[in-house]
Amino acid sequence: MAQAEFGADLRAVFMLGSLAHGGFAPLVSDIDVALVLRTVDAGTAARVARVVGSVQAEEPGELASRLSVFWSDWDGVRAGAGAHARLPEIDRADLIQDGALIAGEDRRAGAEPPSHADLVTSGARFAVTLLTDDYLASLAAPERHLARGARGASKVVLFPIRFLYTLERGSIGHNHAAAVWYEASGACPELARAALAWREGGVGDGRSALELLRAQLIPLYREFLERYDRALRRLGEEDLAGAVADAHRRLGQAPG
Repeated sequence: MAQAEFGADLRAVFMLGSLAHGGFAPLVSDIDVALVLRTVDAGTAARVARVVGSVQAEEPGELASRLSVFWSDWDGVRAGAGAHARLPEIDRADLIQDGALIAGEDRRAGAEPPSHADLVTSGARFAVTLLTDDYLASLAAPERHLARGARGASKVVLFPIRFLYTLERGSIGHNHAAAVWYEASGACPELARAALAWREGGVGDGRSALELLRAQLIPLYREFLERYDRALRRLGEEDLAGAVADAHRRLGQAPG
């Protein structure tokens, strides 16, 4: 369907994420795909949305609903995506390091992976857009995430853990590696262990899961925000650190 939409402008298609590097969990994993196009412009997002809509109409179901498509031109893959692309630095690193070519020509040779600082600042920018007042309030009402089953419960936990792994290790935080690392070094190890089990085998005892989320989810996010705030200030990213600190303040105001 991407070929039908973009024709000769579609230069390559890559599988990203757990389907490319391993660890795909049928209960929860996204289907991450990257399109490399000849050029990208202000209309590319709408064209990609048409492709996604066509796929989901032709193959309705849970897996199709989890399709997530990134896009860029080759210059963006090699050196950093421009304004009209959708390829955040963490996903660009994933494409360069682990992306599995499924169509087209592989021209990743010579690509410059994002630096540790790039990964940290890119992750922080994503986090501050995600951490709306409603999202922060949901951390005090984790039954909202648990109602979405293993996918909702594991994602809300593993999101900050994966970013903490990137902050500490300077590389992509794949779910299993990040959870194992955090269990050994983080402030809420039981939650990391449980989230990995939920991801791979389902929630099981919902009451115990809810108790654990109520006890440790907000402390996990506090740890995440505090450590990113400090790291961003060391990098001289004062405005971004201020936005992270504001999310931390709003988290403290979330109804319990």
